[in-house]
Order: sequence, then C-alpha cells, then structure tokens
Amino acid sequence: MRNALFLALFAALGVGTPATAATLDHLRWDFRVIVVFTPTDTRGQEIRDNLAAEEGMRIRDIAWFVVTPERTHSNLDIRERQPLLDLHEAMGFEAVLIGKDGSVKARQSESLDVSALFERIDQMPMRRNEMRERQ
Repeated sequence: MRNALFLALFAALGVGTPATAATLDHLRWDFRVIVVFTPTDTRGQEIRDNLAAEEGMRIRDIAWFVVTPERTHSNLDIRERQPLLDLHEAMGFEAVLIGKDGSVKARQSESLDVSALFERIDQMPMRRNEMRERQ
C-alpha cells in the first residue's frame, strides 16, 4: 500500500527544472527528495532559504520541497501540492526523506536536522557508489 502511494506521488506531482516541468516520477532514480512540512509560512521561508543555501543538496542530487499552509517552496517547478500533502503523517512539523528508489528513508518530527539527513543519505549504497564514481 505504501509503495503504491509513493508511485502515485511520483506520477501525480509535477516538478522539473525551473525551465521545464516534469513529473516526480521523472526524478526517480535521479534525485533524492526532502519534503518539509511546517505550520507557518514564515518558518517555511526560513527553511527554504537554508535549504537553498546548502551546497550538500546539489552534490547529493536532492530535490527539496517546503510545504506550508499557504504555499509550497522548492528548488524545482511544481504543479500539485496534494501528493506532497499525502506524505504528511505527523501533526505540525515534519521532514520526510525519500530515496532515489521512491521509498521513505527517514522522518523527522521535532526539527529539521539537515546534517542527520545527509549522514543517512551518505550511508545508502547508491550514494556510496556515487561518491566512489565521482572521485
């Protein structure tokens, strides 16, 4: 059931590079996804600015989304919010890490710990292969 939800999420959510839109399914196997849910737009803008400035996002092939009650911020173009909203399981703040395979790899419910997410990503076999290949 959970895998079907993620396949639906990848198929339904329109995202892509800023110049062209694609579906989240097109990101699968090419990008890891971090989705952050925050109850206020002010906090969402702060998180968006922090994620946008984080160099580790690019080198780890991360597409990120910050979902607030008012809007969704991202480093990519997006078309639909509902598939993102369907990932939200906790009340209030939550961060979700989705691997390149489309499955949930981690959840944070207290605050966003980007370092912990990077550590989790860097332990993944696919990421280890990427690091070896890029040397």
